[in-house]
Amino acid sequence: MALKGMSLICLLFIATSVISISRAQNPMAFRRKHLTLLDTIDHNRCTSEMRNKRIAMTRDGCKKLNTFIHAPEEVVDATCTRGRVHVIKGQEYKKSISKFRVTNCRLSGEYPNDCEYLAEKSAWKYIVISCDQNDRPVHFAGTLNW
Repeated sequence: MALKGMSLICLLFIATSVISISRAQNPMAFRRKHLTLLDTIDHNRCTSEMRNKRIAMTRDGCKKLNTFIHAPEEVVDATCTRGRVHVIKGQEYKKSISKFRVTNCRLSGEYPNDCEYLAEKSAWKYIVISCDQNDRPVHFAGTLNW
């Protein structure tokens, strides 16, 4: 009975580790998918940025939503070292100490198979990210107003 319980615990640990690893990216992928030095992203730019950066298509079709952070990588990287711990569903992330201008590109409902995107109005928000062991962003978890 004890062996069966231990096996179950090991299986649960492995499953949790695989889920955490599968959500992580590498720093280069994070930069490509989420950082931009463009001042603005409108509807036309959303679609072109998503395609140019090769993030529109996923294994499951068109990516439904992508958030662009309008900031240089060094400024975003600082969130890993100076950010505040923020926990979401038991997972530890870093919340930026200052707000960033972000733009969401959302898949258009009109032709979802064509990977056409609409830009939501840019807003100043705190970003929530996960970081690797070298304090580099690897996963964008979301934004917060507070």
